Amino acid sequence: MPEKKEPNKRYFKGALLRRVEVIYQDRDLIVMNKPAGMLTVPIPKMQSLNLLEHLKQELAKTREQAITVHRIDRYTSGLVVFAKNSKAHKNLVKQFLAHTPVRTYLALVRGNVKNDAGTLEHYLKKVDKGFRNVVVKGEKEGGSLARLHYKVIERFPDTTLVHINLDTGLKNQIRVQFEALGNPMVGDRHYHAREIDEPRIDRQALHALELSFDHPSTGDKVMFRAPVPGDIQNLINFYRKNRREK
Repeated sequence: MPEKKEPNKRYFKGALLRRVEVIYQDRDLIVMNKPAGMLTVPIPKMQSLNLLEHLKQELAKTREQAITVHRIDRYTSGLVVFAKNSKAHKNLVKQFLAHTPVRTYLALVRGNVKNDAGTLEHYLKKVDKGFRNVVVKGEKEGGSLARLHYKVIERFPDTTLVHINLDTGLKNQIRVQFEALGNPMVGDRHYHAREIDEPRIDRQALHALELSFDHPSTGDKVMFRAPVPGDIQNLINFYRKNRREK
């Protein structure tokens, strides 16, 4: 068994809160840039810092609400939208259930992704052991359809930079589907134990880069973008430098 590494201090409460960023807000919604290491919503019986409770405390100062619309994984960074009232919440949830918002992720995956672009479809099932999703053959085995589209942005020796658009939004979907493809996320220790030896990043190299949807009040299309975080950008720069030197 590899030795368990000590948690990075950037995941401590104070450091996480300093990296929380408001991308946009109005009377109906607030779009946040969530740092890696922070939960989107609370987990029962777990006293960990989460974005929803933090937002509720902040918005209470102006007598506003924060209502969950969707979530991203704890160690995934990037865009999350919350509603500020029940009418906006109902509208946004309806859009997400219909899979109409465009959710674009940036990821670094191991290996050479075979095609320059493609669609991945799998059936995923939640299992209690390890709190993870696994690929199964179909609905008869308790699976739910997971679909995403990807495009290769840049290729490095043994690593590929991709953009991913989600059709569905199942737990750990991107990580599980690329693992099934044979291209696990760089740094994803949960689904690929070997990544514990990755020295340059201590979480999955996955970032919710762009998010667009119809504004719940105006109906206008709105689009938001979260800057690539330093740990992932440093990793990309490392691979670019390494490629030039070979």
